Amino acid sequence: MRLYEFEAADIFENAGIPVPRRGVVQTPEEAIQLAGKIGYPVMLKAQVLGGGRGLAGGIKEAVTPEEVENRARDLLAMEIRGMPVRKILVAEKVAPTQELYLGVTVDGFSGKPVVIASAQGGVRIEETAHSAPEKVLIHQVNPEFGFYPYHARGLLRGMGLSQRLLISCADLLVRLYTLFTRWEALVIEINPLAVQPNGGVLAVDARMEIDDS
Repeated sequence: MRLYEFEAADIFENAGIPVPRRGVVQTPEEAIQLAGKIGYPVMLKAQVLGGGRGLAGGIKEAVTPEEVENRARDLLAMEIRGMPVRKILVAEKVAPTQELYLGVTVDGFSGKPVVIASAQGGVRIEETAHSAPEKVLIHQVNPEFGFYPYHARGLLRGMGLSQRLLISCADLLVRLYTLFTRWEALVIEINPLAVQPNGGVLAVDARMEIDDS
């Protein structure tokens, strides 16, 4: 069972993973009101249970109330891969200096969890793994032992991060793995993890898929 982005973002935030200011709306009027509280510019993101929103035009930037109204109306009239858009996530726009990828999934061969990290976020990790496998770092977890900060730091050292960023990302990876096991997830990922000019990080996109069996 895949969660909506806003549901995953709430879970991330409750677990101590920083996420942008945001809210969910169902009408253009609600979008205008929320954008005013968040502050411009904002991103409007169609909430559907599937990928490919960006390529389908399901993510739009708005810098004025008029743009929010028009673009929210356009999004709510859309279907993305056959799924009608009923809700929109309105979030602060983040201007990152770097975009990373962090995630946990199940290895199809061993059936064990694998923690994945890449310095090339914002694109499909499968495409990166195929075109530039050296940019995707993987750590297979022994579920009887677990995944700890020193495992995360060892994995991330191959990404050439600053010491401060390495420690921050290691903490996030451990939190992701904890959520992965707690929720019995099949996939949990941050893509991208936005590195801000002040050195902080924000999970700009949140994805969770849970094994509901």
